[in-house]
Amino acid sequence: MTKRNSLILVGVVAVILVLSYCFFGGSKTNHMPQDFPPDLPNPSANPSAQGEAAAPPPEAASGEPAIDSNGFLPTKMEDPKRFELLQKNIKDMSVCLNMKTGPFTQNDDMNFETLNTIIAPDLGEVVTTTEDWSATDIKTNSGEIRRIFIKNTPNVEMEAIRSLKYYSMQPNGTQKEIPLSKEQMANPSDTLIASLEADGQLVSKSSARKVYYQNGDDLSVVEKNGRIYSFELMHDQKTFKCSGVDSAKTLSCQCK
Repeated sequence: MTKRNSLILVGVVAVILVLSYCFFGGSKTNHMPQDFPPDLPNPSANPSAQGEAAAPPPEAASGEPAIDSNGFLPTKMEDPKRFELLQKNIKDMSVCLNMKTGPFTQNDDMNFETLNTIIAPDLGEVVTTTEDWSATDIKTNSGEIRRIFIKNTPNVEMEAIRSLKYYSMQPNGTQKEIPLSKEQMANPSDTLIASLEADGQLVSKSSARKVYYQNGDDLSVVEKNGRIYSFELMHDQKTFKCSGVDSAKTLSCQCK
């Protein structure tokens, strides 16, 4: 085979390879099924899978509606062990983050106002707050626990885009998605959300938000029925994180 023929053969093979890649590889990418329009996120009922704060697990309905923190006794009166653990972990946080902390007294409940008072001495005033997601758990007449999960994602104009997922929470802890149309899932109306909430009795309400402070630090916090469920604060190049804050049995904190 001449040198000229060899070059021609190599060129033909190269063209075939390029065309094969574009046809097979490109078609796979361009035709992947999507649950949401391309400009919207595909939210998960487990935000921690996306590097976000996890939603609290569902709980059995007690027959009483979820109430906000103002309806609770002070932490020490309600659960002395939890009060003791919180005081210890607040001291640990002060050491971990090398920061001043405010008091946590026997008359306080661990809600956002209390946590904000504790961390404010070094962080200063709250500059702004954004809500990442909310989860509303209801119990239907048949006893099924359902979760209405709303994710807020800022777009390029920094305006929040809402997306909706609706779940049936299984007894084994897993969740099964209840199908909704794309029109319902993308930017759901308040009327639609209210109609889903009306499908059952309110069990609990949770939300995750970011709080930005005067000194440049930010706090990630999850609240459940008006109480702190988990939080994460980074300061002085370290991070202090707590989860299960609403119970002495589940409270766990770490410095890293």
